[in-house]
Amino acid sequence: MHMEHQPNKPDKETLINLVKQGIEMLAERNISDVVILSSYKINSVLKDNYGVDIKVDRIGRILSSVAKNNQLKRLGTNIPKYKLQISKVAGLQYH
Repeated sequence: MHMEHQPNKPDKETLINLVKQGIEMLAERNISDVVILSSYKINSVLKDNYGVDIKVDRIGRILSSVAKNNQLKRLGTNIPKYKLQISKVAGLQYH
């Protein structure tokens, strides 16, 4: 089954870049040494700053992949949240 590419639905590469910008923005505005990342926070930052509204589950899949690739500690909450040292933001691997 072939699905038409929706113009308002970003491709995976664009999505990864948006999530990266969201993480960097959250880290920038964070006061402490650790930022807590969640798909909802990233979604909110992207919506407020870029006017981009992406489904939270899509952001969550990318965030989960980033967390796994970078061995980020997952917090024991219902919504997946990850701890990220601010000092490690620049070195995050997104692929």
